[in-house]
Amino acid sequence: MAAVCLFACRECYVYQIPPTSSASGHRANDWNVDKWLKEVSLKVKSEGDQCVVSLSDMETGELFAECPLPDKPENFLASVEPVVDSSRYFVLKVVDPNSKRHAFLGLGFRERTQSSDFNAAIDEHRQYLRRKKEADAYKEKFAQSAEASKDYSLKEGEKITIQIKKSPGASPSGKLKSRLSIGDGKAKPMMMGGGILAPPPKAAAPKPAPAAAPGGGEDAWVADFDSFEAAAPAATAGVTAKAADASGAGFEDDQWGDFEG
Repeated sequence: MAAVCLFACRECYVYQIPPTSSASGHRANDWNVDKWLKEVSLKVKSEGDQCVVSLSDMETGELFAECPLPDKPENFLASVEPVVDSSRYFVLKVVDPNSKRHAFLGLGFRERTQSSDFNAAIDEHRQYLRRKKEADAYKEKFAQSAEASKDYSLKEGEKITIQIKKSPGASPSGKLKSRLSIGDGKAKPMMMGGGILAPPPKAAAPKPAPAAAPGGGEDAWVADFDSFEAAAPAATAGVTAKAADASGAGFEDDQWGDFEG
């Protein structure tokens, strides 16, 4: 498995620190932060279960010190410990790979975003180890269970039968066909499954607009009095003829004579 760089910082500072003076932890205020031991570049590299914080000389790139992280996530604070009075400073437990001797050095970042990213990279590897530990425990527990000894493979000649239940709202095929055949036979039925739909019917011819009532405005209908006077006698005659037909005989206007008081 190739090594993965979880975090890199080109410029940070290493301090020679005094022993902790309280049980609460280290304090950067006890250091002389303006006088660092060395200016270094930093990388957090992960390869499988192994993760190391490497410090190198900024100019030559030569390895200055390494801080390997423990195999157990609960022991990470023993190797990378934040100070109690600042978010930009840490205490690293550096180990000599040959003699296995260790020492504690202070580490400081110029920007808080850099220290936050460094802390996130450490926590990312911590979470990886925690998830791997849980997965291994579950795998071991399953291997010891009765389920692990069962053989679920198909024997020769065995078949798997799958029964698919119909949806409660699904229509039988006969009813579906009858629904598709409804119509007068002229319009094409709608094709199922994304087919082509029949075009809509042509629009009916528009009805003539009704004449506006007199006095309805500038566009209101204006009577043609000449044609109206000519048509009035004919209309009156028609009404008189209908009245005569209804009574069985006509009558004269002077049938009753003059009215005398």
